[in-house]
Amino acid sequence: MSLSDAKVWTYEDVQRLPEDGRRYEVIDGVLYVSPSPRQIHQLLSRRLQFFFYQFELEGKGYVYNAPMDLRMQGCSPVQPDLIFLTADQYEQIKECWVEGPPHLLVEILSPKSGSLDRVKKLRKYAQNDVPFYLIVDPKAETLGVLELDGSTYRLAHSLIPPDDEWTFQGKTLKLAELFAPLKRA
Repeated sequence: MSLSDAKVWTYEDVQRLPEDGRRYEVIDGVLYVSPSPRQIHQLLSRRLQFFFYQFELEGKGYVYNAPMDLRMQGCSPVQPDLIFLTADQYEQIKECWVEGPPHLLVEILSPKSGSLDRVKKLRKYAQNDVPFYLIVDPKAETLGVLELDGSTYRLAHSLIPPDDEWTFQGKTLKLAELFAPLKRA
């Protein structure tokens, strides 16, 4: 949801907002507010975080989950669901945010975030030269893998369970495992 008043929002403005469980993001000076994510959103985020955490354990990168501010030109801050940086991007990691474009971003769609994630954020991430952008659709159970091609993204893979897999830097993510139902303990 956008708060469309005449104010041009800044990172500093967002820092003064209450910590109330909502996600506050600024794109081109417009403030967007999202509620806390749903259970399926958190489940998918955690499973993807574990996938990328393998790279961290091997000293090949760093993974951060929301809420972690990402500051880039034209979107400061945004809070992607997951931020993945390669080992050589370590200097971009600050105390409370990541500064500049990471190697990969993940957005998990929610009922109200579709146009923000698929249009506005997609354009900003491409303008900031983020090489990979993953869009996870919990309702459709799909994983869209977008790769930067010049100044725009191209859909490299559109994956669905149970048989599809995605290989990233030698590690394989099985869509059947990503979208497996939550089991009772």
